[in-house]
Amino acid sequence: MAERGSAGWLESEGLTALDASELARLVDRTSERELRHRLIGGVREIALREIFRRMPEYLRPARAAGFDAIVAWQITGAGGDGRPDGVDVYWIRVSDGRCRLLSEPPEAADISIRTDPATLLRVVTGNEDPVLAVLKQRLSVRGDLALAARLTKIFAVGPA
Repeated sequence: MAERGSAGWLESEGLTALDASELARLVDRTSERELRHRLIGGVREIALREIFRRMPEYLRPARAAGFDAIVAWQITGAGGDGRPDGVDVYWIRVSDGRCRLLSEPPEAADISIRTDPATLLRVVTGNEDPVLAVLKQRLSVRGDLALAARLTKIFAVGPA
C-alpha cells in the first residue's frame, strides 16, 4: 500500500478499481505536492474521467428534489505538464432527482466551477472542504450561487 506522501497508486488505471473509502484514504495520505505532480497527462485524464463517471452514484435523490441545474466543471491544467492555460470542461445536469453527465456542451450552464485536478480530487473524496477551497482561491464558482451552495448538500462527499 502507498506510504504517506507517495502517490504510487496513481501510476496506473488501478485508480478505477478503488472504492470510495480506499480512494479517500489514499488521497488523504498523499502530499499535496505529489498529487499535483502526478495529476498530469494520462493519469489526469483517467482520474477526471473516473470522478465524473461516478458522480451520478453520489447524488442524494431525496435532497436533490426541486434542484434543476446544469453545472460546468472547468478543470485547469489540460495543456500538459500542469500548464494552467488548458481547461477540460465536464457538464452535468441535475434534475428530477437524477444526475447525468452530458456528452454535448449545453447552450449555457447555471453554475460554473473552476479548479485544478488535485483540489477536485480532494473535494470529492471529502479531504478538503469546498468552502475553504473557495476561500483559499483554489476553487471558484460563478453563476447561480444559491444553487451552487446546495451542491454540497445534494451530493455525498467522501466515503459513505
